[in-house]
Amino acid sequence: MECFRILLRGDVVGFPVALNPSIFRSDFNHDPFAEKILDWDVSAGDDPAQAVACVLLILVSVLLFVSGDGEPPGFDFSCFWAAGTMALDGHAASAYDWEQLHQQIVVRMQLINHVSYPYDQFPIPFFYPPVFFLVLAPLALLPFPIAFWVWSAAKLFCWLLVIYAIRPRSAALLLALATPPIFYDMFHGQSGLLAASLFGGILLTLNRRPIFSGFLLAFLIFKPQYGILLPFVLVATRRWSIIITTVLVMLALVLLTGVTFGWDTFRAFGEAATFGTTRFHLSGGLAWYNLSSVYGLLRLVGFGYGVALSFHIAVASATVIWVVVIWSRNVCFAIQAASLLVATPLISPYFAIYDLPILAMALVFLMNANMDQVSLLSNRRALRIGLSTIIVLGYAFPFVLMPVGPFMCATMIVIVWMKMRQLEASGIIISEQPRKSATVRGY
Repeated sequence: MECFRILLRGDVVGFPVALNPSIFRSDFNHDPFAEKILDWDVSAGDDPAQAVACVLLILVSVLLFVSGDGEPPGFDFSCFWAAGTMALDGHAASAYDWEQLHQQIVVRMQLINHVSYPYDQFPIPFFYPPVFFLVLAPLALLPFPIAFWVWSAAKLFCWLLVIYAIRPRSAALLLALATPPIFYDMFHGQSGLLAASLFGGILLTLNRRPIFSGFLLAFLIFKPQYGILLPFVLVATRRWSIIITTVLVMLALVLLTGVTFGWDTFRAFGEAATFGTTRFHLSGGLAWYNLSSVYGLLRLVGFGYGVALSFHIAVASATVIWVVVIWSRNVCFAIQAASLLVATPLISPYFAIYDLPILAMALVFLMNANMDQVSLLSNRRALRIGLSTIIVLGYAFPFVLMPVGPFMCATMIVIVWMKMRQLEASGIIISEQPRKSATVRGY
């Protein structure tokens, strides 16, 4: 109970040494503008009304989770667990065969008598890179229900640890638990929460611990759509040590995967990815509302593949330029991190509703951008607007059945832009060339 009380209060003192999130705080300590953020009382900007609303939303989500009479929890996790069992049996490449995976799921799930899983009616494909087997195979050693809860607890722990490292306040933890994408990810047993946690760890170790940041970025290979924008930022800010580390670690992971599960898994993955792209994203085999991206939105309203993809690429290109410009200026780290987070879902067409926890993380970063008491009320309003948009659109998704991600991202981009203008006007942000020290030291 004492640890739980300390966690909610937000004190770093007393947090277990092995789990102390101060290891992630290097960016704030390196950036003089970020140092000024932490010089203020970290409780500044916390919104009591918002915290109460988050508590109520968490309670509603928990009730929906435990009392749902439709799809059972962990439905999507079944393909992870079945793929892991096939890898343990020496048939990892077969996991990319939809029919064989479906048969494996049905056979394995028949052994579970206390829960009714309609896996024979809704087969789930597996399109993750082979490196993901390094995680799935150990989980497959456990019975499905235990594996699902271990998976859920592990990724939730990582998520809360990273959020706590960004802002050690109960208000931030509540916000990070209240948004619908977190609920969807936990309920379905998806991987977006783990990918978002890695993304947050990358940002928090970017400057003073570039080697560790490179390791985390390499691990993100299991969810490659999250990492498309990061290389542009790393190149623009000349973080060569991170790039080199990432490449070397990725090569090591690929080598380990090939030796452990067979090199034919990479060929099978390539074929499965081609099949999935053709069947689901070109011909419409997958309902378009499941793609929470600009591409998915345009396909839903009737545009063809060529027009939708071209427009998506145009939006993604403009977004890349916007983020690179922000990271090339003397902008406080909270704004830089938030811009990267809110822009990432606009880059790849393959984002789903449960892949959007990073938007909640962007709001937590923006909580650290409070530089004076004059802007406190306007910042609270902006955070409320961002949180309300994510919550309303997130819970409306099952009813409206349309891609809501682009609208969430657009709202968050406006909030980041307004916050940056506000800090520029107050003299906090210096709109000049990047710090020379950062360029020389490779940070």
